[in-house]
Amino acid sequence: MADGAASESVPDSTAVMAFDSSVIIAALCAWHDQHAAAHKAVAALLGAGSPPVIPHHALIEAYAVLTRLPAGYRIAPADAEQLLRRAFHGRARIVASRGNVTWSLLRDAAEKRVAGGAIYDFRIVRAARSAGATHLLTLNARDFERHGLDGVEIITP
Repeated sequence: MADGAASESVPDSTAVMAFDSSVIIAALCAWHDQHAAAHKAVAALLGAGSPPVIPHHALIEAYAVLTRLPAGYRIAPADAEQLLRRAFHGRARIVASRGNVTWSLLRDAAEKRVAGGAIYDFRIVRAARSAGATHLLTLNARDFERHGLDGVEIITP
């Protein structure tokens, strides 16, 4: 939704869906309390016609979290890389910002008073939108709603 409100509805077939790290982690970790919903949503989107978008930063963030979880849940770096690769390589479009976009992103962030760690969520939604995503699948809707989403609808599984 352009106004930033989260939706649990299924987007139409013309939607281009992007994933953030929260939904990637939940979809891949059976112990996660949101695993069933996230796994179902991610699997459905990976099997749909148009491949979903994963902003480069969201994939890197998912790797970082998977490899720093508390003992008992932590995944070894090589295993985390393989888990992510098997799940998404060739099945999702990984998108990254080019250097010239970074200055524009920082200017926009400063104008919107985005500070601290919120810059990472701001970057994810901007990369998703730049790649043509119309929806962002996340478990952390509030983290994204505070940014000007400009036509990117937040979806929670």
